[in-house]
Amino acid sequence: MSESPVQPARSPVFEFDYIADPGILADCHARYWELKETAPPVFWTNAHGGHWVCNTGASVQHVVRHPEIFSSRYLSIPPNPNQPKMIPEMLDPPEHRPYRQMLRPFFESKAIEPLEGRVAEWTDRLLSEVADAGECEFVAAVASRLPVAVFMELFGFPMERFDEFRHLVVDFFGARASPEERNLLAQRILGHIAELIQARMAAPEDDMISKIIVSEVDGRRLQFDELMSIGFLMFLAGLDTVTNAMSFGMRHLAHDSALRQRAIDDPGVIPDLVEELLRRYAFVATPRYIVQDTELEGAQLRAGDCILAPLPLVGWDEALNPDPATVSIERQFYRHAAFGSGIHTCLGLHLARMELIIFYRAWFSRIGHFRQVETGDESCRGGSVMALEHLHLAWDA
Repeated sequence: MSESPVQPARSPVFEFDYIADPGILADCHARYWELKETAPPVFWTNAHGGHWVCNTGASVQHVVRHPEIFSSRYLSIPPNPNQPKMIPEMLDPPEHRPYRQMLRPFFESKAIEPLEGRVAEWTDRLLSEVADAGECEFVAAVASRLPVAVFMELFGFPMERFDEFRHLVVDFFGARASPEERNLLAQRILGHIAELIQARMAAPEDDMISKIIVSEVDGRRLQFDELMSIGFLMFLAGLDTVTNAMSFGMRHLAHDSALRQRAIDDPGVIPDLVEELLRRYAFVATPRYIVQDTELEGAQLRAGDCILAPLPLVGWDEALNPDPATVSIERQFYRHAAFGSGIHTCLGLHLARMELIIFYRAWFSRIGHFRQVETGDESCRGGSVMALEHLHLAWDA
């Protein structure tokens, strides 16, 4: 019996834990910026069973734009074969395309425009609850609540269960949740989605899930498990991402009085402000599973390895954005990958931008200047979707 060849060691090695690195937990953007300055362009870390990490904007773009080499079949490091499937996020070409084409019309600009009034109403309602107090814990009071309201109304969940859903979301994404607890919460979320799908199959309404149920992929209706998979992705993607964009953006603005004043004096700059804050504070580090041997930035990657592609690095690439550390709304272009890049670019990017623009307009019109109050709990959540756990803000009421 012949001996199997010894696998050569992966190199270069730079130890880094994308979930629990102390620097990530203290300030995820500062830590990734430090890595960019000090670690190799692509490196191997032994954390979480061992995986590669992209450390340049160019390597990140290469990974997310080449699904034939870097597969989305596992969206966790280490790979979790038991993770609930999310369609189309966990599909590669050619399976991915028909699902994406079916879903795209629901998220195009003209499809979400009718939501603008309702997003504004929800925003005003949430700000009304905090404005007179002169302070709030922003993540809990506003940032985690607005996207839940918008998603529930869009997708078709009954609004009277708002608080129940919000708690589910907060608990599911909480940094302290163990894998077992998160799995139980995932099962509860899937239970709610199944209940909604069954209700709409019996009695359709004018909401997104009713329309998806009667949509076709490759000339056939979707099966129940496919509907569940799409629903689970919508739930997670729709509820956490806008929260994080809003929280990181407001943390910056709390320390940038000149930019706050610009937004107060001229609300017309707010779309540029949203784009620039997304560029500077993108928060997704997307895992990919390598399906064929390849070379990237001089590193030899092997089939069966995993690689992490931190999306903030695209917006921090000096070749794409001069002086990337500085937040400026005077840029001619805002080049970033906060919503991903390539075939898995976020379907909900128009809705996310709408929510953020409406929120900032309402905040600066109603509250104006504000400041951060540091209380010692301003930690970040690491992992593939980074978040600010708490953000205490105060203003003159």
